[in-house]
Amino acid sequence: MSSINKPGLAKLNTQSTTLGSASFKSTTANKLASSTRSGQSYGIMAQRSAVGSGAIFNVKRYNSASISAQRHALNDNRAVIRNNNIVAPPTAHNCSGNNSMNKYAAALAITGMLTKTLGSVVSASKSSNAAQTSSVAKNGTAGVINELATAKNSADIQKGLAKVETEMKDYETKIAKAEETISKETKLKSENENKLKDTETQISAQKQNITKQEGTITKLQSSIQTDKMTLSTLKSQLSSAGELAKVSLQSQISELEAKINQEETQLKEAQDSKAESEKKLEELGKTKENLTNQISTNEKNIQEAEAEKNSASSKKDSLEEAKVKYTKKLSETQNKESKELSKLHTEIANYAKEFQETTDADKKSKLAQKYAGKAKEYNELVRNSTVSGHTEVGLDLNS
Repeated sequence: MSSINKPGLAKLNTQSTTLGSASFKSTTANKLASSTRSGQSYGIMAQRSAVGSGAIFNVKRYNSASISAQRHALNDNRAVIRNNNIVAPPTAHNCSGNNSMNKYAAALAITGMLTKTLGSVVSASKSSNAAQTSSVAKNGTAGVINELATAKNSADIQKGLAKVETEMKDYETKIAKAEETISKETKLKSENENKLKDTETQISAQKQNITKQEGTITKLQSSIQTDKMTLSTLKSQLSSAGELAKVSLQSQISELEAKINQEETQLKEAQDSKAESEKKLEELGKTKENLTNQISTNEKNIQEAEAEKNSASSKKDSLEEAKVKYTKKLSETQNKESKELSKLHTEIANYAKEFQETTDADKKSKLAQKYAGKAKEYNELVRNSTVSGHTEVGLDLNS
């Protein structure tokens, strides 16, 4: 244990510039296990031989007869390295015998997991960004126009124009669908607005009826109360009235009772009418709310359809401009390729003719090489051109 006389943590050089590379834990374990050979101390764990990248971190496995001995070995001459290798005061470590967790090993394990996870996240992010960039470059209006702009021959231009036609048809379909939605939603909105006006008219009528019936109810209740008081007075006079007076009082009482009965009937009718209007008013309120929501939905659908139509129309216009531009370019490219094909065909025909006419073996070999070079160029142009009247030729004059 003479290594304890040289305390401190030597640089392990385990940093990696690439996330998700070799295990930080295993690298550190090997460094720790072999550190005693250079006379550098890492505490009790570093005083063991390399018995495996996992075992070196197992505190309980290295507990000897005395937990105290281990505690002293960890704490004696130990320094803590912080903030870019600035040495801080020694820190005590309580290594309990019933604690099976080695915090240093756990920290290293967590570091390894974070390294691996972050590496995966970075890799996935890069892959996702690359895929999105590729998708944008190849698909959609911009992708199709870009494909035409980078076309190298008439075949590529023709393929691009075919894609333009397909894209334009798709946008025409979208425009037609959007127009259909706009028409449908505009009609529904108009119908719902008319229903809403009718509902609001009904609501106003029910409110007016409630106000009217409330006035009638108040008036009848007051009249009935007054008539009942009068009736009570008339009845109290019967006992002291003469015969003629009784007849008169009885007639008044009968008339008043009939009036009260009529007023009570009218009161009930007014109360029933008010209650019915209140019920209808509640239903009409719900209808108004539903119609208002439907109108909002109609307006939203119209706005979205108009936005879709405008977007599709704009892209279709761009494609139409590209179609005109690159249809012209196709014609120009075909003319250029036609001239080049004719030129190459004449050259290889001349080589073939001269090859047949000469008997000099060396000259034949040179002519065959020149022919093969031009023939390859000719065939390549035939494959990548839409010019008619040309077919590929053989490459070997000797066959």
